[in-house]
Amino acid sequence: MIRRRRRKSNKFKCFLLFLIALCLIWTGRQEYEIQKIHQRQTEVSQRIEVLKQQKAELEAERKRLDDPRYIEKLAREDYNMVGKDEVPLFIVDEQKDKQ
Repeated sequence: MIRRRRRKSNKFKCFLLFLIALCLIWTGRQEYEIQKIHQRQTEVSQRIEVLKQQKAELEAERKRLDDPRYIEKLAREDYNMVGKDEVPLFIVDEQKDKQ
């Protein structure tokens, strides 16, 4: 009878150890998932900040484009445009022409 109790108590201890190990594994897995979610949240927050900064820059550019002087400056610099009564002047490097 004592042997039966020992066997039952050993089986019960093994079952408890198995149950505790299973709970620890499950808890560890949940913690890992939570950590991944926090990391993703940090990445998304950083991306939001970058996008907000880009939006502010674009809004400032949009406001500058309402100014005719700024548009004229862009046209002259980017597209080599000249005014009505102006003569375009192009500087040619002579060394490149000789080669």
